[in-house]
Amino acid sequence: MRGLRRARRHAAGTAPGSSGDAPGSSGDGAPRVDGPDLAGPADLATPLPPAVVARLGPHRLSTVSRVTGTREGAHRSTRHGHSLEFADQRPYVAGDDPRSLDLAASRRHGRLLVRIHEAEDDTSLRVVLDASRSMAFGGKLGMAGHLARALAHVAAHGGDRIRVVVATDDGRVAASPWLRGAAAGWSIGHTLASVPSTIPSPDEHPGPAALSDAVRRALGEGPVGPVVLVSDLLVLDWTEVVRALGTGRGDAVLIHLLGREDRSPELDGDVDLVDAETGRVVSIAATDQVLAAHTAALARWQEEVARYAARHGVAVVAADDRDDVAGIVTVGLRRTGVVT
Repeated sequence: MRGLRRARRHAAGTAPGSSGDAPGSSGDGAPRVDGPDLAGPADLATPLPPAVVARLGPHRLSTVSRVTGTREGAHRSTRHGHSLEFADQRPYVAGDDPRSLDLAASRRHGRLLVRIHEAEDDTSLRVVLDASRSMAFGGKLGMAGHLARALAHVAAHGGDRIRVVVATDDGRVAASPWLRGAAAGWSIGHTLASVPSTIPSPDEHPGPAALSDAVRRALGEGPVGPVVLVSDLLVLDWTEVVRALGTGRGDAVLIHLLGREDRSPELDGDVDLVDAETGRVVSIAATDQVLAAHTAALARWQEEVARYAARHGVAVVAADDRDDVAGIVTVGLRRTGVVT
């Protein structure tokens, strides 16, 4: 499902038809919704407030699944190494370090055994941002950018790497290089600032963003590590996006980000709605009954997304474009095991 906007409505600072929404339904049973007027930061270039950065200070990336790192770090690796954590034992072979012998176990079993220890590597976090037309309404796009910057700060604090992949309209994908350290936030901000984030005019309908392709690209490049997708998931192929997200060997998280009027659209009377990505026009009467049906359909769809994601090994964090950024990271993502 794609974002809809009210046709022929003018709002200060926006193009005609760039705001408003109403409930409806697409052929796949997911609700058609839209974002609100531009009430807050709605672009990816807005930096994080210093107070948010301060609250992120003590937090680091964490992992549930094992990772494959590029250097030593604090996360359980897919390989064995020399940490203090015991992993297993194996028979001694010529060339093994005699210091690794487990003398007590060797006496019990009557043969030489060596101790195998866990390895601890750094991790490589992928953040995939949905910058499609539906995300350009309200504060969703600005919130997505803030979340990417916040995760860059968390990754830098633990010495981990991060990369941001942004899916835009016409199937375009913008990606930052792999980044590490204090400069990661600035470099990611440069990538985000290059992504168009203006609300389209009624005559511009470039087509949906290739979100599933962006997820596959993020997973296919670099070592094993967690991936976080930030999206309203208002695309017709949202099930394909979730399936793609769950195919990686690392932890997978969907931050399901919706806007205020996605949930409670402020409409009244007869309105024409224009699909932000295809230009399809739908005429509705925004009665109390229709709006109530939209609210119920949206709730059912969110539950369906959560169930479908769970079946494919994807954790879901429900978020609103007015939520506290630091809270999403330090509480919501902490519950998934991606942040500690």
